[in-house]
Amino acid sequence: MIKILKDIYNFLRLKKNEKKFKLGFFSESSFIYEYLEPYILNKIKKQKILILSFDELDKQYLDKENVFTFKTKIFQELAFLTLKLKYLYSSTPDLNFTIFKKSKFSNCKYIYLSHTPVSMTLIYKKNSFDYFDAVQVTNEYQYREMKEIIKKNNLKTKVFKSRYLFINKQKKKISSRNFEWDLIVAPSWNSSFYKTKCHILLNKLLKEKNLSFKLRPHPMSYIKGEITKKELVNLSINIDDDPIIDFKKYNFLISDWSGIFIEYSLIFKKKAFLINTPKKMVNENYDEFKNKPIEITLRNTLAKSYDISTISEMIEEINGLKKLSNVSSDSRFHEILKKMFY
Repeated sequence: MIKILKDIYNFLRLKKNEKKFKLGFFSESSFIYEYLEPYILNKIKKQKILILSFDELDKQYLDKENVFTFKTKIFQELAFLTLKLKYLYSSTPDLNFTIFKKSKFSNCKYIYLSHTPVSMTLIYKKNSFDYFDAVQVTNEYQYREMKEIIKKNNLKTKVFKSRYLFINKQKKKISSRNFEWDLIVAPSWNSSFYKTKCHILLNKLLKEKNLSFKLRPHPMSYIKGEITKKELVNLSINIDDDPIIDFKKYNFLISDWSGIFIEYSLIFKKKAFLINTPKKMVNENYDEFKNKPIEITLRNTLAKSYDISTISEMIEEINGLKKLSNVSSDSRFHEILKKMFY
């Protein structure tokens, strides 16, 4: 009851004040906000912006009068359907296929901002970008994929190249290489990481080598019931549950199919370590596209991958690298980073 009363109040406040705004951002969650933040900070310097959110946003620099939070589905959808803006930026795909719908009362332009450098085909539904007026791409792989999507789906969507500002945000935090932990284990969701007991095996092997680590489950792994915090606590596994990963805490990264391995490579200019669990695949028809997903194409260029049966070899390598003061990468690694990312 309290939620719907708050939503009624916020909806009335939105309708009363939205004429003051031309531009807005939709931040589905506090997690997504961290990726949108650099773009919001850039815009907020020049003009007043409106923010729609499903989570409470605790940022001192935000004017609370410009933030409108909705918790109930009826008012979330109503806010979108009645919105009167000129531009709305979002990192939430599937526009018009979910609660997130285009306005019926304005010709608002919808602009998608990437919150991951991975494929636009493999981990997104077939029509995820069909109703956006413009889509940001942060690397050549995404650019080629979006061009192909537009052609296949006969869209009028514009594609624009832009730097992945989340990386700059992370780089600014890293002032030294004195890491608190040896490594972070950050698997994707929907990749069978927990089903194949990778977390149990890693816990055993890493502790045997006295390598300090934290496990960072994807939020969707909790939501989908792939793992619970209680299970991890019972295994004496340290959990990183910060809203957004703080890369400066960790020397090495272990993942599976998460785009975090690309972010890690861009930040530290060194390779991550990947486990070959079954692919995270939302669009099973991704192979119909000529351009192949970046997380497949660069899997063994920006990272080193290991089958589940050879995870012990991966841990041995990490343990050896920890003892080295300087780790060099092959020339192709640096060439790809320079050539393919904006």
